[in-house]
Amino acid sequence: MEFKALRVPSLNKKVADELDHVLRDLSGVKKFEITLETQELYIVFDENQVGFQTLAQEMAKVGCSLKNIDAALLL
Repeated sequence: MEFKALRVPSLNKKVADELDHVLRDLSGVKKFEITLETQELYIVFDENQVGFQTLAQEMAKVGCSLKNIDAALLL
């Protein structure tokens, strides 16, 4: 499954660094890209290993709540 956030206003250097650590350690995350310049986030994950709700909770813990994302796609 793929999650792409097109505009993440809370995505700054600190949040990106913390998110990087969380996503590297989270079982089931296969690939991710964090682009600070455009405030975009792209995550490929295996939903059999990590559910979207868990992914969203882990993102929120580091300041990247889904509530604050202007536009996103879940494919």
